Amino acid sequence: MNVGRYRFGLPLDLNGTETGLRRRHGIGDVQISESAVDRLNETINKLDGSIRPLTPDQIVSCGRQVVYESHDDLKLPLCILERFKTLALMDTMAKDFDWKIEDVAAYRVEVALDYVKRHEELIPHDAPGIGHLDDAILVESSRMSLFPELECYVDYRRLRKLEAGLQGKSWHEFRFSRDNWLESREAEQALIRYHREQGRSSFLNGLEVRMFKIH
Repeated sequence: MNVGRYRFGLPLDLNGTETGLRRRHGIGDVQISESAVDRLNETINKLDGSIRPLTPDQIVSCGRQVVYESHDDLKLPLCILERFKTLALMDTMAKDFDWKIEDVAAYRVEVALDYVKRHEELIPHDAPGIGHLDDAILVESSRMSLFPELECYVDYRRLRKLEAGLQGKSWHEFRFSRDNWLESREAEQALIRYHREQGRSSFLNGLEVRMFKIH
C-alpha cells in the first residue's frame, strides 16, 4: 500500500483561498451546518495547524464535484473509499502493540478516529454519493502530520512478514519490534548498497576488458 498515492483525487484545495461569497449550504438533500463545519475545522487544526479553516461553500463544492464524478453502482465514490482505507490503516497501526506508535502520532490518530466514530452531523455516513466525505477530508488534512508515520508502519509490516517467513513463522506469532524494524531496514539498505557497488564494479571491469580488446 502506497500511503497517500491515491489514484482518485479529492476535489478540494486545502491550501487554497475561497473566492466570492456564494454561501451554498446544500449537496442534494444534505444541508451543511456551519457549527458542524466548525467541529471539522477544530479537528483538522489538531492534526495540522497550518491548514486554513474550511468554509461550508468549499465542502459543498467538493461534495457536488464528487457526486458528479462518481459511479451510480458504487456505494462509496472511489476518492472517498481510498481515504477510508487509510483510516482503517491508522486504526490497525494504533492497535499494533509491537509497533509502539510515537506519542504525537498516537494522539493525532486518536483525534481522527474519534471524529469518524462520533461525528455524523456534518454529512451522514449513509448519504448517497457523499457519505464519509468529511472523513475523507480529514484524512487529506493529515498528509503532513500522519502520513510519514503511516509510511514507516507499512514498511514495518513488509519487513515483519519477510523476517517471519525467513524463520518459518506466521507474522501473527512473530515478535518484531520497532527497533527490530530499524535494524532490519538498515541491513536491507546496506545489502542494496553492496549489490549496487558490486554491479557497478562488474560493469567497470567489463568495460575495461572491452576497451583492452579494442586496443
